[in-house]
Formats: sequence, structure tokens, C-alpha cells
Amino acid sequence: MTITLTGFMGCGKSSTGRELASMLGFPFVDLDEYIVHKAGQTIPEIFAESEQKFRFMEAEAIRDLLVMNEVSGRDMVIALGGGTIMTPSVQNLILEHSFCIYLRTSLETIVKRVGPDTSSRPVFSTDLYPKRLATYEKAPYTVDTDGKSAREVAEEIKKFL
Repeated sequence: MTITLTGFMGCGKSSTGRELASMLGFPFVDLDEYIVHKAGQTIPEIFAESEQKFRFMEAEAIRDLLVMNEVSGRDMVIALGGGTIMTPSVQNLILEHSFCIYLRTSLETIVKRVGPDTSSRPVFSTDLYPKRLATYEKAPYTVDTDGKSAREVAEEIKKFL
């Protein structure tokens, strides 16, 4: 089983993903870290070249991971990037080949979590948040994260499995 976590940046995908993977005994992959490792560049460096380049790399990475897991029958938890599911072809791939969960978090909580330094988040904008909500809500499962620890959110996710 491949479990993917989606939601806006700062919603807790990585921390919850690590916690959930640990609970289940599954490997964990942070998609952004995977891309950084594969590209040998940071996310801001890739975005400086072009967002299109990053989105291409992101689509290629999620395709590789989902296909690899499907063929091998491996289990895995993947924390997607905040914009990964926004590309329609990638969205279809994620929804068809993984157990996708939306980590719903209020904008107020996200702003607190992200803090004033957004240099590592090249597309962070509070204006982007409402534009992405309808797409995130296409995930078959939703867990509210406000006021909860990563462990509490992971425990809620386990109930869906």
C-alpha cells in the first residue's frame, strides 16, 4: 500500500508522514527531499530556473515512486509537495494508485507554522491557499490537523486503513 499525504505547505505532511510510517513500519519518502537528492539542487534553486522544471521533476518523481511500489508490492508513506496534486495528470496518478489523505489545516495555523522566513518555500502565498482547496478536497480521506500533534494526526489516519 502506498499512502500519500497532500495539503497546503505547512500542514504537517512531512512530520505526520514520518510518524505514520514509523507506526506502520513502512518506509517514508518526502517528495521534495527525494527531488532535491535526485537533482542535486535545492527547491529554491530549481524554482529559480523555472517552476515548470520543478513540476516536471515532481511528476517524474511521483510516477517513479508509485510505479516502483506497485511493481514491487512495497508499502510506503509519501509526503507530497503542496502543489504536487495540482497538476491534473499527476493528480489522477495519485488518486488512482495511492491511498491519498488530505491534511486540512486552517490558513491561520499554516501561517503560524511556516513563520516569517519563507525563503525555503518559493511559492508561499496566502492568496494561493484558497485556490488549492477544491483540489485538495478531491482526496478520498481528510483529517483536520489544527491543534493536533503529528502523532495524533497519524493515529487518525490509521483508522482509515
